[in-house]
Amino acid sequence: MRAVILVGRGSAAPRAGATLIRLAARCRELEIASLVAAGFLRHCRPLLREALAQCVSRGATEIVLVPYALALTGDDRAEIEQSLQATRTSHPHVALHVTEALGEHPVLAQVLLQRALEADYVAAHHHAVQPGKPAWPIWQAPHAIGLVIVVDGAYTAPAVSGEEVASYCRATLRYANVELCFTEGSGPCPGVAIDTLVGQGNRAIIVVPYTLDWHASLASSIEVTLAAARQRHPAVTIVLAEHLAYDRRLLAAIAERVRQAQPGA
Repeated sequence: MRAVILVGRGSAAPRAGATLIRLAARCRELEIASLVAAGFLRHCRPLLREALAQCVSRGATEIVLVPYALALTGDDRAEIEQSLQATRTSHPHVALHVTEALGEHPVLAQVLLQRALEADYVAAHHHAVQPGKPAWPIWQAPHAIGLVIVVDGAYTAPAVSGEEVASYCRATLRYANVELCFTEGSGPCPGVAIDTLVGQGNRAIIVVPYTLDWHASLASSIEVTLAAARQRHPAVTIVLAEHLAYDRRLLAAIAERVRQAQPGA
C-alpha cells in the first residue's frame, strides 16, 4: 500500500500545522494515495518520524514524502534523511521516496495573486480613510495599486527566484507596478521595493508574502519593514496580504509531485 506524507517545517506559532493537516485530509478525499498524513520536522505534531511509524503500522509498503515548501534548506534535507534512515533501519521492507519540494509550481502564482486580490477587495470595501491619506482605489479601478511580492530569503533563496510569479502578476494588468524583493540575500529588500513603488507614483500598495511557511522571524521582519515604510511615506496606504496558506489549488501541485514519484514517471 502506498502512503503519502506531506512534510512541513513546523512552527511554534499557534495552529501552525493546521494548513498542512487540512491539505492532507483533502488529499485523502481525492484519493491521491491510499493513506495521506502530515508530518513535521519540528515544533508541531506528529513529527515526521512519528508520521512514518504510523504509516508503517497501518500497512504502508511504500511511502512518498512531499516537502511542503518552496525549497528545502540543507538543514531540512538533513532532518528528513535522519528520519528516513531510522525507518530504513527498523523497516527495511518499506520503499521510501522523497519528491522535490513544491517549488515554483504555476498554481502558486495563482494563489499569490488571489491573496493580493483578497487584500485589495477588503481594503476597497472596509478600509477606513485616515487623515492625510487618499481613499483606497475603488475595486473596479485598474492600474491604481502597486504590488510587492516578498520572497522569504531565509528559507528559499537562491533556489526560488520569484520571477515567474512576478511575471504572472504583471501579465494580469491588475496592478500598476509589481516589485519582487527578498527578506535576505542579494536581491532588493522589501523596504527598497516599497520606496520604488512610491517613486513610481503608487499611493496604495499591497505587500504579499510569497511563502508557504509563516514563521515568527518572517512575520517580525515584514512588520518592522512596513512600520518603517509607513513612517517614511505617511501619505501612502500600505496593506499586508495573507501568505499562501491553505488553498485547494495547492492540491494540484501535491498530486503532480506524487505522480512524479511513480516508476516510469
